[in-house]
Amino acid sequence: MDRSDGAFGELAGLLTRHNGLTAFNAGLQVFRAGGEGMGPDLQTWKHTYEGLADGLLCFAQDLFGVQFALDNDAHVVRFDPETAERTTLGDTLEDWAGWLLADPDVRGAHAFATSWQDRHGALAHDERLIPLRFFTLGGAYEDDNIAVKDAAQCMRIRGPLAQTLYRLPDGANFQMSSTPPPGDPDLLSHHEFDVFADYSTVLIQDDDARLGEPDRSWFDLLVDDWINTAPGIIGIGAARPFKVPFTVDVRRTPPAEDDTEVQQADHVTQASLVLPSGRLLIASQDFGDEPRIPLPPGTYAVRVYSHGLNTLSEDALEGEDRYHVVLWPTDEDQPAQVLKRYPEPLPGG
Repeated sequence: MDRSDGAFGELAGLLTRHNGLTAFNAGLQVFRAGGEGMGPDLQTWKHTYEGLADGLLCFAQDLFGVQFALDNDAHVVRFDPETAERTTLGDTLEDWAGWLLADPDVRGAHAFATSWQDRHGALAHDERLIPLRFFTLGGAYEDDNIAVKDAAQCMRIRGPLAQTLYRLPDGANFQMSSTPPPGDPDLLSHHEFDVFADYSTVLIQDDDARLGEPDRSWFDLLVDDWINTAPGIIGIGAARPFKVPFTVDVRRTPPAEDDTEVQQADHVTQASLVLPSGRLLIASQDFGDEPRIPLPPGTYAVRVYSHGLNTLSEDALEGEDRYHVVLWPTDEDQPAQVLKRYPEPLPGG
């Protein structure tokens, strides 16, 4: 701390007297400075916010990881860990204390901290609560939606979400599942929705990518193989030009080498997808408010399993076709490829 006046000076004086402390029955925690004192040094999470938390000296947090900080102008600010939104609370720590004391049960999380610890026991100094379904996405302040985790880990978990929400245009819709089906520890999220396959084509793409008007040969290959790529886009085929069911699974690791779904599916394709925006969109070319799936920006391998192609009616208007998309992080640039080909002419062409 290189300033001795204003809020920086107040913070230095506070930490000289009490180097780390809790208040409101651990609903509020003031961090320590240096190796001694009480509470974690929580500057280790900021890289996961990719600049959204820069210029903040975080000195305290509430029960759910809401950060209190001094910005470069010495304002006391509240930093929302799920959205990266900053709210100015005042110019002094006294202003901050007054804001807390105006409603300690909510702003200091006193009521929830007391009731939670009465039921589950005291939290350690390096622990905070985190929702399984984030509050921003409609998660409830209920026991079955709350977990205890290391405080710094809580912030690192929410950094990629905050990046995604911060970059979303106003009014945009997106989908996130915080509770994937049980039984697979490498499954990060699971999503189910219907997609309109305009001209029997669906695009799996980065939210900022645009297909434009590729030449006829691009679509010819898509019709032949049910896969083709463009920058930030994977085009895939579908059996019917209507709404068709999609399941999307995001994994930490690739599917097993003896991937049984490859044997079960009628047609299987794969390619890599660069996702710089951190927002995955699965839609037709003329998309609108379809849900976006937030992911850490990077490169992903994308495998598409097409099922039920032999269930189509004679006019190909009805059927039980369905599509399973699996993604996992990769460092490899993988060209479009057919891993398993449907033995009959592909429908929808």
